[in-house]
Amino acid sequence: MKRRTVLKAAAASGLLPLLGRTAPAVPAPAGEAAQSRPYLLFREGFDAVPNPAAFTHRLPEGWTSAVEGVASGEKRWEGWTLATIRDWAWACGTDKRHWFTRGHRHVAIAESRQQRLNATDAMNAHLRSPEIAVSGHTAVVVEFDSHYRQGKPGQHAAVTAEIDGQEREILRLDSDRFSSRESLTVELPSGATTLRLGFHYLGGNSDWFWAIDNVAVTVPLPEPTGPPLAIVDVLSDVQGDIEDYEDAVRQLNAMPEPAHALVINGDAVDNGSARLWEEFSAATARTPHASGLTIMTAGNHEMYGDEGSEAYIRRFLEYSGNRELWRETLVEGIPLLTINSEYYSDVDRDGKEPFVRMSPEQLAWLDERLAHWAARDTPVLLFAHYLLPNTVSMSHSAWYQNDYEDIEALSEVLSSYTHQVMFTSHSHSSLLHQHDWWGMRRYTGTGEAGERGFPVVNTGAILNAYMPEGDHDETILDGPAASGLRVRVYEDRVRVEAWDFVGKKRVRVRDFRR
Repeated sequence: MKRRTVLKAAAASGLLPLLGRTAPAVPAPAGEAAQSRPYLLFREGFDAVPNPAAFTHRLPEGWTSAVEGVASGEKRWEGWTLATIRDWAWACGTDKRHWFTRGHRHVAIAESRQQRLNATDAMNAHLRSPEIAVSGHTAVVVEFDSHYRQGKPGQHAAVTAEIDGQEREILRLDSDRFSSRESLTVELPSGATTLRLGFHYLGGNSDWFWAIDNVAVTVPLPEPTGPPLAIVDVLSDVQGDIEDYEDAVRQLNAMPEPAHALVINGDAVDNGSARLWEEFSAATARTPHASGLTIMTAGNHEMYGDEGSEAYIRRFLEYSGNRELWRETLVEGIPLLTINSEYYSDVDRDGKEPFVRMSPEQLAWLDERLAHWAARDTPVLLFAHYLLPNTVSMSHSAWYQNDYEDIEALSEVLSSYTHQVMFTSHSHSSLLHQHDWWGMRRYTGTGEAGERGFPVVNTGAILNAYMPEGDHDETILDGPAASGLRVRVYEDRVRVEAWDFVGKKRVRVRDFRR
């Protein structure tokens, strides 16, 4: 967390992102996708469409658009329009449009507020996919990224599935639902041959918007048939909330399947003083994780104080048990990589970003280890306290866009690989209330791996829960909050479970397919 918000507050599986296998770098028709990944029947990201004016009604091959009820307003927003989130927000204002952390390059937009229709108009905008071959399947999963802001009562949106000419509604949106990944299982009648998807924005007149991206149709992934290869618990952002930390560890230890390791992903303490490290060490001694293996990264709070960067790094290494700032730990054969800042001066920067300095040596090590495990087709769990831009909750915010001194250098490494799941913390974003608790980091113009990207997961926080507010700010949710993750690695997937330790329940689950 930024220092300005360090306050103690008053007391389902869906889309299966693809890990480690090659994938088309551009939108792929059903036939091409099926040849390279049999479970992927269709994929479209809207990015290959020429768009010299930054806004276009052109669509990928096979897609169609129609609009009804419009006799006025701005043509740019008549029906469905392709644009980047940056260009969209520049033309229309932010107004939560830029909260769409899942959107990458072109997104398809139905924009009502800025169309400025006459009072008698009401826009019905229809976007339809090409026909998708589904022969031989009994069910498919329809998946897409969605960013919906509700307008006046009566205005709504709907998704339809047309199977061999018979259309039915499979989703209706009539309340705010920001930056979500929608995953809808569609049962198919015997002998079904084709599926066509429809996205319908209905009754819009000076209302708000709906944007979609990364449409896919996949074959459902069955439940795992055996035990996980490894189980890893993940907590972060304790910052002096010792009571909730110990309670979370006790709950994790009591789960039926014991974990093989605990990762504390930064901000174990509220500042880097020896007194607070001793307090945290006493808590870990009273309530040890059942695995006996705790792995730690350093956050910004470990570096806060006036003793200097070298002193705080030495203290972190001493109390974390690390020999170096970057390390690899094998947990039941699964590599866990941790990366850290090599310098931060709180005296110079007064708690402000950038926080992370990574040397060429650390970056070269990261590149080498990711390449090593990619060659062995082994998933990597990668841990860093700080957010990557445009990935998970709050990463749209200017507060979290500048945490790395050289984000380009880190991106040069990460954009070459797709087999890692990265875990970030720092924002205290609520795992219960935000749909983009996980996202995909994609890189434009970096080749096949970069365009495909890799999953990034928000770890929640022991201290407090936050939500976005305004263009870049945030607010603490009222009431007690403490959350974290349990990660299960199987032969065919990495499963991430989000846990609410106040409610003592699992609140979300997501499978990342290998």
